[in-house]
Amino acid sequence: MDVLLARILKYLNGALFYDDSYKFCTYIVDHYLEMESMTKERLLSETGIDEKNLDDFVRRLGCDFDWDNFHRTFVQHHLTRLDQIRGRMVGLRAADLVKDMKKDMTDEEMLNYISVICEEIEFHKRIVIVGALYPMSIAVEFQTDLITFGKNVIQFHNYDPTMMFTEDDMLIFISATGRAMKGFLQNRGNLNPDAATSLLITQNPVYTRPEHRISTFVLRLPGRYDGLDFNHQLMQIFDLIRIQYYQKYYLGM
Repeated sequence: MDVLLARILKYLNGALFYDDSYKFCTYIVDHYLEMESMTKERLLSETGIDEKNLDDFVRRLGCDFDWDNFHRTFVQHHLTRLDQIRGRMVGLRAADLVKDMKKDMTDEEMLNYISVICEEIEFHKRIVIVGALYPMSIAVEFQTDLITFGKNVIQFHNYDPTMMFTEDDMLIFISATGRAMKGFLQNRGNLNPDAATSLLITQNPVYTRPEHRISTFVLRLPGRYDGLDFNHQLMQIFDLIRIQYYQKYYLGM
């Protein structure tokens, strides 16, 4: 079933304008676990969205009903998504996935590094994913699950005037060569990216060297700028993060 969160992310990740629909989607993502007690009045007051625009967008999501029904459906879909996640996670062990991965470190080192990344994700208030279109699309399942767990995970949009980074943010750069992050730092300095904690997922070994390091953390994947190989490895990395985060910070295992 295409749950409401999935429909919201389809719009949000592909949005081209900073409008009431965009504001609605980002507010929902940022207050996801508060939706159970959310009122229409509070949402309108805190976002400044026009009520007619809100009603129109809810209908465009395929919800041809009033706010109360939208709210009940949203909560029901949240529980459905949790059941889906539980079903996928049953019997999964991060250690088993790591064994089959190509990597430049031992299994134990990879598990420990993923654990550190999960700790950083838990600590920071907002996670912002930056990268090319296709690699970012690979991260959507990761994004959806983390939002379901209560984390604010969004993709970067350069037209969002509120996109100013602080120490509460963690930036995840997905770039096989590392150029995407280097260019971002050069061209988006006005957004204060240096204030945020950053993770670069790349195939480029240059950025693992202290003299060339441009991010707080670097996860270097084996290979050299092979798009298919890099994308496959990204799926594995995001699966690892989802499993470890779910087990440690959601289930408390």
